Amino acid sequence: ERFQAIRKAKAEEAAAYFAEKAATWDTERSLHAADSDVEQALLAALGERPFQSFLDLGTGTGRLLEVLSDRYVSALGIDASHDMLSVARANLARVGLSNAQVRHGDIYALNVPPRSFDVVAIHQVLHFLDDPARALAEAARALRPGGRLLIIDFAPHELEFLRETHAHRRLGFGHDQMKRWLEALDLEMEQVTDLAPQSDENTNLTVTLWLARDPRIVTDLPVADPTREVA
Repeated sequence: ERFQAIRKAKAEEAAAYFAEKAATWDTERSLHAADSDVEQALLAALGERPFQSFLDLGTGTGRLLEVLSDRYVSALGIDASHDMLSVARANLARVGLSNAQVRHGDIYALNVPPRSFDVVAIHQVLHFLDDPARALAEAARALRPGGRLLIIDFAPHELEFLRETHAHRRLGFGHDQMKRWLEALDLEMEQVTDLAPQSDENTNLTVTLWLARDPRIVTDLPVADPTREVA
């Protein structure tokens, strides 16, 4: 009973935090393609074939862990915000998702074993970072040979107010810039998809999906537990 009471209190705390942030997020969401369209596009990009392990960097509410739950065997979400992790844990408990977990971590210094995940996703995170290339390098380090890196973020735009009211550090990323970053990490670009905003207004945002693959050949070497925390 005490455990259930603690869980209920944590869920209520998470819901209150999410409600406080919802208005700000809703404003941003209205500027780009519907979340459902983005989710369908990322599912299509990854294909229907299941994979073993999934890492979601900047997991936020844990939404991608839910969306991809029928594709992976195990999953880990990492976020720097304890408040967001509370939201994610409440959401995972609500849907009964037991093969996924979330924990606190630094996207610039991932506490996961190298070469341990089949798919790594960075969904709407890079534009908040001062050093996106460094985060991409950490994500690439976590990829198993043959693994795939999925990046979802904004195309270049000029909405300066997002810096002040939404804490954006970067106003989108161009195809050439992303290609250079990925090639520097020895990753091969497989697919690029642009999703137009919900309306034709030129003040709205285009969402881009970049899918890259680690071209290394899979070997028979033992694979570390991807959810194990490392120093």
